[in-house]
Amino acid sequence: MNLRKLKADFELLRAHCIIIRRNYNTYKNLFFSGNNELLMKAAWRFFNDIAEIMRRDWILQVCKLMDPSESKVKGVSVENISIDLIDSQLCTHGLMSPEILTVSNELREYGKKLIPARNKRLAHFDREHQLNSTVLGETTEEELFCFLVNIQRYCDFVGNAVGTGPLHFAASGSRGDELDLIRVLRERYEIT
Repeated sequence: MNLRKLKADFELLRAHCIIIRRNYNTYKNLFFSGNNELLMKAAWRFFNDIAEIMRRDWILQVCKLMDPSESKVKGVSVENISIDLIDSQLCTHGLMSPEILTVSNELREYGKKLIPARNKRLAHFDREHQLNSTVLGETTEEELFCFLVNIQRYCDFVGNAVGTGPLHFAASGSRGDELDLIRVLRERYEIT
C-alpha cells in the first residue's frame, strides 16, 4: 500500500469532517443563538422540519466516520472512508502515534452512542424501536463539544503524520450562509 493512497483517503475523510463541522455551525447559528422567536415568526413549521432533518443527518454523517474499514456489498469487499481505514493505513506505514490512537478511540466512543440511532431509527425502520420510547443517540453537550474538538485534533494529527499538514475548520461562515438569512429575517420582522 502506498502513501499516496493514504493521503488521498485522508483528504476525503477530512473533507467529510469539514462538512460535519460546517453543518454543526449552521445548526447552532440557526437554533441556539437566540433566534427562536424570529424563526417561529418567519416560518415555524419550515424551521422545525429543517432542525429535525439536520439532527438526523448529523447522526448519519458522524456514524460514517465510525464505519469499519471495509464492508461487503453483494459479496464484494468495498472500502469505507472511515477512521478505521485511515488508522489501519497509518499502522501499515508506521505512522500511527499515541496521540492519533487516543483521539481515534475518543471519537469511536462518541460514535458508539450514535450508532444505535442510525441502525434502529434512521438507516432501518426497526419496529420495536419505533414503538417504544427508548431514546437512542443521546449525548451530553460536553460529549458533543469534545467530539468537535477531537475531529479537528484527529485531522491535524493525521495531516501532520502524512505530510499534508493541519487545516483549521472550526469556523465556516461565508457569504449567503445562515447568518445572512437571520440578518434578512431580522430586518423583515424588525427583531433585533
